[in-house]
Amino acid sequence: MDAETKERLMTPGPPAEAPTLAPTLQLSSLTRREENEVIDLRRKHAYTRCGDAMRHFSECSSQYTIGVVWKCSEHKDIMNECLRRANTVDDMDRARSIIVDRRLKNMEEKLSKPRKLF
Repeated sequence: MDAETKERLMTPGPPAEAPTLAPTLQLSSLTRREENEVIDLRRKHAYTRCGDAMRHFSECSSQYTIGVVWKCSEHKDIMNECLRRANTVDDMDRARSIIVDRRLKNMEEKLSKPRKLF
């Protein structure tokens, strides 16, 4: 595999779009469940952005059994480097803002529904 192909595979795709939040909104005020959602969302975005590198490693590893450790180490390193580049602090903040925006929309929906007394 040539250096240009390696670099192309190691470079993650464009990041996901994130809503812009008000500066007064605290991103650190997430519940444990929401923080887990942030981690899952960040992981999904990283897997999407590094799909080509992961596909190359998967194709290589499907051909070998025990020899996958030696035969596919280059593909594994490329995949891990892409995932490392795709999981930055900015990506974590982007995922947090998506979760917070989702929470705000749910709260607005609840408040907009009329309350029934009985």
